[in-house]
Amino acid sequence: MNVTNKQLISLAKRIAAAGRIIAKDHIAKDYYLEGKNYGSIFVTSDSGFEAIVIGDVRPDTGNGFMYLYYQSTDQRNSYPNEKTIAALLRNVLDKERLEEGEGKAAYHDWPEYGGIEKQLTYFSEVVHRMASK
Repeated sequence: MNVTNKQLISLAKRIAAAGRIIAKDHIAKDYYLEGKNYGSIFVTSDSGFEAIVIGDVRPDTGNGFMYLYYQSTDQRNSYPNEKTIAALLRNVLDKERLEEGEGKAAYHDWPEYGGIEKQLTYFSEVVHRMASK
C-alpha cells in the first residue's frame, strides 16, 4: 500500500505537536510517537540540541538511526513546520538521501548498520509503518 500525502501530513502534524509539547517541558527530553518504542520516530530536546529521530538509537540492533532534522540552539521548538516535515518524510519514504548539516538531516552510517542503502530502506519502512497508522 502506498502512503498518501494526507497520511504523511498527519504524521508530520504528530511530529510538530510533539515538538510543541516537549518545548513546554523542561524535564522531558524525548517524546516517542509510539510510546517508548525503539525503531520508530521520536522528538528530542536536550540542553540546546533538538532533533527529529527516525530509527533505532540502540547500537546492538544493526538498524541505525538518522536525524530528519537537528539543530543546536537555545531556542526551544526550533523544529521545521508541518509542511517541511511532510516533504522530508516523503523523501525518506522514497529512500532519498537528504541534504546534511546543521538545521538539516544527519546519518549515522556506521559499518555495523550495513551501509547507507540498507539504512535508507529501513528508514523508509519506519516512515511507511508510522504514516499508515
